[in-house]
Amino acid sequence: MTMVPVRELRRVRWWLVTGLAGTVACGSGSDPLPTTASLDIVASTNGQSAPAGARLPQALAVTTRAGTGDVVPRAAVRWQVTEGSGAVLSDTATVADGNGRAEVVLTLGPGVGTYRVQASPTDAPSAAVVLTATATPAPQLASVTPSSFEAGDTLILDGSGLAAGAEVTVAGAPARVLGGSATSVTLIAPRCLVAGAVEIRARVSGATSNALSASYTSSLTPVALAVGEYASINPVQLAGCATFPAAGADTVEYLVAPQSAAGVPGVSAEFSLAGDSVVIVAQPVTRRDQTPLPFAMRFHDALRRQEAEAARRPRPLLSAAQLAPAEAPSVKVGDTRTFQVCNNIPCSSTSDFAAVTGRAEYVGDHAALFVDQASPSGSFTAADLAALGARFDDDLYGVATTAFGAESDVDQNGVTIILFSPQVNQLTPESQCATSIITGYFFGIDIDPGFQADRRSNRGEVFYAIAPDPSGSVTCTLSTDVVRRLVPVTFIHEFQHMISYFQHVMVRNSDSEVLWLNEGMSHISEELAALHFEAQGLDTLFSRFAIGDLYNAYLYLLNPGAVFTLPLTGTGSLEERGAAWLFLRWVLDQYGAPVTRRLVETAQTGSANVVTAVGVPFDELVSQWFLANWVSDLPGFTAPGRLTFTTWRLRTTYGGLNQSLPSRFTRPFPIEPAVASPKTVRLDGTLHAGSGEYLRLQQVPGEKGFTLRMTGPGGATLPASVVPRLNVIRVR
Repeated sequence: MTMVPVRELRRVRWWLVTGLAGTVACGSGSDPLPTTASLDIVASTNGQSAPAGARLPQALAVTTRAGTGDVVPRAAVRWQVTEGSGAVLSDTATVADGNGRAEVVLTLGPGVGTYRVQASPTDAPSAAVVLTATATPAPQLASVTPSSFEAGDTLILDGSGLAAGAEVTVAGAPARVLGGSATSVTLIAPRCLVAGAVEIRARVSGATSNALSASYTSSLTPVALAVGEYASINPVQLAGCATFPAAGADTVEYLVAPQSAAGVPGVSAEFSLAGDSVVIVAQPVTRRDQTPLPFAMRFHDALRRQEAEAARRPRPLLSAAQLAPAEAPSVKVGDTRTFQVCNNIPCSSTSDFAAVTGRAEYVGDHAALFVDQASPSGSFTAADLAALGARFDDDLYGVATTAFGAESDVDQNGVTIILFSPQVNQLTPESQCATSIITGYFFGIDIDPGFQADRRSNRGEVFYAIAPDPSGSVTCTLSTDVVRRLVPVTFIHEFQHMISYFQHVMVRNSDSEVLWLNEGMSHISEELAALHFEAQGLDTLFSRFAIGDLYNAYLYLLNPGAVFTLPLTGTGSLEERGAAWLFLRWVLDQYGAPVTRRLVETAQTGSANVVTAVGVPFDELVSQWFLANWVSDLPGFTAPGRLTFTTWRLRTTYGGLNQSLPSRFTRPFPIEPAVASPKTVRLDGTLHAGSGEYLRLQQVPGEKGFTLRMTGPGGATLPASVVPRLNVIRVR
């Protein structure tokens, strides 16, 4: 195998990985767990303050404990606002994670003052505790000067509760804020607005002000951007508004990114971007075919589609007793059990399943490892199984449940079962062994109460994994070492799917998460495990869990205009998986790690879920992310804070991978925008939801100004449904 350097986090540091995980896919006993006796308030979440109408900076949290003082995982906690009119909780009941932590997000009401929220265990209502929060005055606008203005004018907002970091919108379009204080904010009026009456609002710490009415006069005054400044222009509202000034004594360079900022999966539209020269010179854009989705991932997506259909079926609601933790893990080493295991795609009928007998070879705090008694010879040793079980118990379980919340325990046995069976091996035909192996999977019908009578369901939390097969007696030749390396990565990916299905469908009786976001979250799960191992200095494990995400994102960035960030069905391609992961990574870098839990412990799905979790319009988020992909660590350039990644230095990472594995990572950095004169540029293509193209436009010293036009074919207006944006940032 080739040895591959992977990443620099905050310093230059190399480590090694064998193989490339992006080509495969999902894919001792413990003490009794008593009922909840008390709640401890997590001190850091109590006593918070925020402007009225805003969400608190942190979720309110409690720790569920037994009478012995031990934490109780999966305990149900009820939440109620007991003081403070208009306050809204993200839910009225949540489930404690593996560390006994239950949390809820509080959005304050419109009034200033104290708000109180009561938390109580569902099985011990008298053990209630009360958390408090304080609402400070929300931003209030009093006046705007001048009250009638045109694009590019300098405006001054006066009021109270403002800040230098306030975000201001004019007719819903973000304005460039130059500075401010608690009583005044100075800004530049945005371009490309429809002339007439407009509303101005300010947002401070997530709280939105009242609206001021003003008058906007359309103008073609040039977009005068300083180096590092950017604009996101809506070409639908006013054609020909993207006019830029003449260059001075130095060369001027802009990165231009036409994009669909739509939050609706699958929308697309043909577009044309052109300069205003009489002689238009076409700029060739190199197109690359999408990387076909590997066989294993097609199988994985088929299961997710079946789960989406299953989520819409009626089901009995979970009772408090079903949410309560098990009295004690009921699985013991040596136990045998019959499982129904899919051995024929698409796993949609009972004939696609085989009955197998598994024996429990390891039982830990959170996992029970079963081995199919019909496994090929040369399988795991007891030491192998103990190491795998410990990896889940000591590392992966905590990473996943901290990030995403609790898993279910419908069989009340206190553990998640991991079954190694050659029936999983059989899913991969020999023709795919060299390219894409189904290493494991989770199927939602196992935990869904609506499928308890279905003969395919095992009525419990089960993850199915390949069994070692050193001689290739089933299909692919799989050594114990290969299985040890691949299965944990697939497991934490699938564990997120298990948690998501439980939280969305079973706890909140909602639809399952839409496929692009569900898949992106599972790739985030892999990355979070990688960061966990990196923090422990376990570089090989870090690389093993991180490389798949990096490879998929690299494929996306090679040709982002050709694919969706929000595909309509499945993830469509490796590129689109990479886009979903990269977008969510940027969201977490900008809005904090707790966003993952808010995205799972909710009935919301898709782009609306993202908007609710961070409190920012989706078109604004996806436009900023798209620019960040290029400018975040651009050499010699300081990107604005919103246009940066903080976890990854992508140019350093991909530069090292290009040196070590040029056959896979073919460029030092995947995005290579065409360079053109802004007056002669012409680019025709298709906008896909969330994605777009990159171009570098360079003005020579003294060159005249120019206008860019972004339209549909033949100059037609682009459909509003695709949410077209012409993103521009000056980089020189």
